[in-house]
Amino acid sequence: MNAVDAQATGGVEYGVAVLDRATGTETLGKAGSAQFYCASVLKLFLVTDLLHQQEQGAITLSQSDNDDIRLALTESDDAAMDALWENYDGPSAINALIGLAHLQDTQVPANINRTGEWGETLISARDVLAVYSYVLTQLNATDRNLVVGDLNSATPTGYQGFDQSFGLLGPTRDGATKAKQGWMSYQHRIMLHTTGILDSRNQVVVAILSARPGPLGAYQPAEQQLNAATAALVSALKQNA
Repeated sequence: MNAVDAQATGGVEYGVAVLDRATGTETLGKAGSAQFYCASVLKLFLVTDLLHQQEQGAITLSQSDNDDIRLALTESDDAAMDALWENYDGPSAINALIGLAHLQDTQVPANINRTGEWGETLISARDVLAVYSYVLTQLNATDRNLVVGDLNSATPTGYQGFDQSFGLLGPTRDGATKAKQGWMSYQHRIMLHTTGILDSRNQVVVAILSARPGPLGAYQPAEQQLNAATAALVSALKQNA
């Protein structure tokens, strides 16, 4: 964690957490429990709850819904997320997941009712780990493989042509990486998040949430900083493996 925390300078904030599922060890950085705007990482949260609901017989996902899930996870498609959010009461689904996955810091603001506002949900790095853990241990094998497979197929180019090949999908990426990215420009801050599973056995889960001052759409400096932070963390994990 120190490898990332040391780079939190010049107004940059990092929320970092790592889970070693082989030992059950969860390690948090200084801001591992701090709240960040979720951006598109929330797509993983919503999909996880919807799959759980279907397993319980509460809903039946259509082929269109399944297509939206794939687009939301692989391309981080906002239109697909909007459809799922509207059709399945997104705020209620996220609040249900808080209980299911024992999330500690996630908060859906009471005024989030309209499509497109879901990115303002607050999450933490440790809660991201909890959602991945829920996917890997509580969803049935079919749904678990669906989520993991889609994350492994995350595309270099995301929604509306955004380059999502940063962080875990950046220079450190290999064929074993499964990742959900997030990006958001809001209130004079740039949020850029990279989360995922690093290894073929799905044992090492990483979440790096970041926020930095910046004008609307100024993603390139944030990407460069996040790539450096991710490379430092991945290198440290490999050395300690």
